[in-house]
Amino acid sequence: MNFGKFAEFVRTLTIVLSILISAGCGGSTGPEGGPRVGTTTVKGAVKVDGAVVSYLKVTAVPANGPGAVPMEPSALTDAEGAFSLSTYESGDGVPAGQYNLTFVWGQINLMNGQYSGDKFKGKYSDAGKSDHSLTIKSGDEAHDLGTIELSTATK
Repeated sequence: MNFGKFAEFVRTLTIVLSILISAGCGGSTGPEGGPRVGTTTVKGAVKVDGAVVSYLKVTAVPANGPGAVPMEPSALTDAEGAFSLSTYESGDGVPAGQYNLTFVWGQINLMNGQYSGDKFKGKYSDAGKSDHSLTIKSGDEAHDLGTIELSTATK
């Protein structure tokens, strides 16, 4: 085989593979490879019995049930109790729709990274009984939910 033709073949193959690989690595797809819908940034903070807590999970559950592609934007509070809801990427926001917010105060197992437990014992985990709702309209500006006050006391 002629070295020039072989070199040209390798160069062409490299270009074709590079195009195929880069096309598959794009960020324009959503869950299960479907298209992404627009999102609006939603942030806030949570206090429990007046104190900030970290690793409290905040989830926006669609009020009308899951859509064609089920999504429940969520976030964990940081050391200051702040959170920013995420759908596709960290802090990217929430798609348009009506949501009920749920709260679970669990803990992260440092050995396997799993999140489990609920120090609220399910008090804020039922979206159907949530006192905290969120409505996002297409084209909305960023939402700041302020500080959400929760309590460990039983009702």
